[in-house]
Amino acid sequence: MSKPALRRKRHALLALLGISLLVNQASAVDIFVTSNADSGAGSLREAITNASSGDRIVFNTPGSSTIQLLSDLPVIPGDVSFDVATGTTVAIDRNGNGPLTFTGSLVDPTQLNINTGGVASLDADIDMSSTTRVFGNGDVTGNMTTAGTLAPGATSTAGSLGTLNVTGNLDASNASVQVDISDIGATTESDLIDVTGTATITDAELVPNFIGSQYKVGDSFVVLESGSPVVGAFTNESDVYALPNRPFLEAAMSASGTRDQFSFIVQDNNDSFTTVVSGSNQTSAAGLLDDLRGGSPPAAVTTLRDGSADQVVTAVDQLSGSIYPSLIGAEINHIQNNLESIRDRVVMQTDLDRRQCQITPWVRAYGITSEVDQDDLQTVGYRHQVGGLELGGGVASPNGLALHSFAHLASGDLETRGVDQHANIDSYRMGGSVEYLAEHVYLVAAGGAGTQDYEVRRSLSALEGSDFAESRFDGSSQFGYFEIGTLFSHAATLWSPYLALHTTRVELDAITETGDADFALINDGGSGESLRSVLGLSLNQSAPTPLGIATTRLRFGWMHEYLDESETFLSQVANGGTPTGSLEDRGVMAGDDWAILRAQVDMGVLLGGQFTVAYLGQANSDSSFNSLLAGTRWIF
Repeated sequence: MSKPALRRKRHALLALLGISLLVNQASAVDIFVTSNADSGAGSLREAITNASSGDRIVFNTPGSSTIQLLSDLPVIPGDVSFDVATGTTVAIDRNGNGPLTFTGSLVDPTQLNINTGGVASLDADIDMSSTTRVFGNGDVTGNMTTAGTLAPGATSTAGSLGTLNVTGNLDASNASVQVDISDIGATTESDLIDVTGTATITDAELVPNFIGSQYKVGDSFVVLESGSPVVGAFTNESDVYALPNRPFLEAAMSASGTRDQFSFIVQDNNDSFTTVVSGSNQTSAAGLLDDLRGGSPPAAVTTLRDGSADQVVTAVDQLSGSIYPSLIGAEINHIQNNLESIRDRVVMQTDLDRRQCQITPWVRAYGITSEVDQDDLQTVGYRHQVGGLELGGGVASPNGLALHSFAHLASGDLETRGVDQHANIDSYRMGGSVEYLAEHVYLVAAGGAGTQDYEVRRSLSALEGSDFAESRFDGSSQFGYFEIGTLFSHAATLWSPYLALHTTRVELDAITETGDADFALINDGGSGESLRSVLGLSLNQSAPTPLGIATTRLRFGWMHEYLDESETFLSQVANGGTPTGSLEDRGVMAGDDWAILRAQVDMGVLLGGQFTVAYLGQANSDSSFNSLLAGTRWIF
């Protein structure tokens, strides 16, 4: 088929669809009742006979009038609704005849006013089939029977709130009574069926539809009122219902003592906080919140019971003191980076004259940025930034021995991700190294110790009644390094496969938090140890330039951690100054294998010495570590 023919066919289909929509819209009309006669033009009987599904029957007889029936009205099979024109009051007197019967799928009976002989009848005035969904927001006068669905609301769709007032009796035996209950923001409301006579609910089911997520313990929603005690019982009066995004709340059906009113009451479901979290730290903190629920719990615990799962996760992440063990992991990485930079500075200085003793002091400024992602145990990650100064000096002798001493002075900041907690860290370390360089092999050993000063501030904004907790404490560190490598020379490049070992220990002193918080932590401090190997290849190349000898060093390889990836702290919560519970916090796991890349260039002149710049990087799927150094080395 050609493209023009296809286009014409598509246009014809669209035109037919449009005509179909217009026809459907035109078919839903208002049919007016203008006569109070039993039959004939403008009568209710004629309106019912002519009504199609979707039509609305509008009573428009001036003033107040009564339609007195002489026989049963026709069954209404379609979906219809009723209305009364302004200034019109109409009553339908069955006069002993049968009820107004509906078999359609959707019926809004509001505005109907039916009686027998001008008085309320004892039998049904309005009879709905079991396939009919009755809705409406307004008044119905007369006795109504329905075995189908009864769902108050301005429209037939779920979520449309409304009040259906029945002046008379309601028999909803075997029916499905569906009610919408809404709690959005500061607005709470629900559907209501208000019966002035007697409501019968034998074998009926009450089905709530909860909208919104601002429910709290004690909320009450009345959905059925009866002028006298109800007859029968709902089949599901003992059921409870989960609420949207409120994991610790449920709604239970409640009948008044005289059983003339039915409500839904929001109550605590008594589930553990641990049901909405995962990972060791979150589970430990959630368990502590459970422990604090007894007696007179802090306001934060009560508020969280009304909260969402996301609110609880944020709260337990803040309550967890994982920043403390993470400080140990961050400091281990910092120390290991410092040792790697010392290694590149002192090992195989091919630009030195090994025929005589030479002294090589140096000074370098350095910056470090490391990132650790949230781990599989849901422990929050962090960003660690450090700025520091590296000072060193040494002597290299003709016999292949070289001795060096060094110091690192640094200040840094560690910021946890997503929970607004940070630490300021000042560190001071000193150490020394010894190298033996032979024709085809070399050995390097280094070691030292240092101290750290910490200031930690933990936001607790997700816990009502708390603002922050802070602490100041000290720490110490010890470290060692050993490397062995072989030497191969090709052209102007020195190739060196090597194996290195790092060993590090970091200790934190006892910690006591203060601040505006109900959840300050106290613990005895802690320690962490690391043992890492590096298997790599180093390339060194030196060549003369107009500015003197230039040396380029490039290393790459693989680093592996043999001990635990993270450390664990045991803390207590000092609620009101008294320890009230224990908390186990594990630091974030940064992985146990990293690819590494190191580069260093010594070239040019700065402050009478040789300008030196270096880069150190390592990364895996969980973390990355980058450092840049620049400074001057002198040779005497």
